[in-house]
Amino acid sequence: MQSKRDQVQAHGFMMGRLSSGLLTADPDAPESPLGRTTRGVVFGILVTVLIGAGTTVYGLLRPGGNETWRKGENLVVNRETGARYLWTGTDGVLHPVRNYTSARLIGGAQLKAVDVSTASLRDVPVGSPAGIPGAPDTLPGP
Repeated sequence: MQSKRDQVQAHGFMMGRLSSGLLTADPDAPESPLGRTTRGVVFGILVTVLIGAGTTVYGLLRPGGNETWRKGENLVVNRETGARYLWTGTDGVLHPVRNYTSARLIGGAQLKAVDVSTASLRDVPVGSPAGIPGAPDTLPGP
């Protein structure tokens, strides 16, 4: 008399032969017909986990946001709020500017506008406002 365990194993064996016969036309194939697919899925998951772990380690070693706006004189525009600040790099303070014309008069013709996120500006002190009240926001043409 067969035990319940023997019947379950026989059923599993027959289902394996059936799937092998349907997929490869060889019911007595020595390896599973889905083995290649299974290995590919496992390899893909492993690569994804390794990339995620590498990104996490990199983020822990190099925290913080963008710091390129600190090099030279820049018109720093807060990406989220649209607020404009003048960064001269001499005093380490962001100065809010009232308009673009004032920023160009203070910073000169080589002044570059740089979009920066709020997170990158979080720990930078903000100084007194600079600029001409009521000046136009655009420069007149030549």
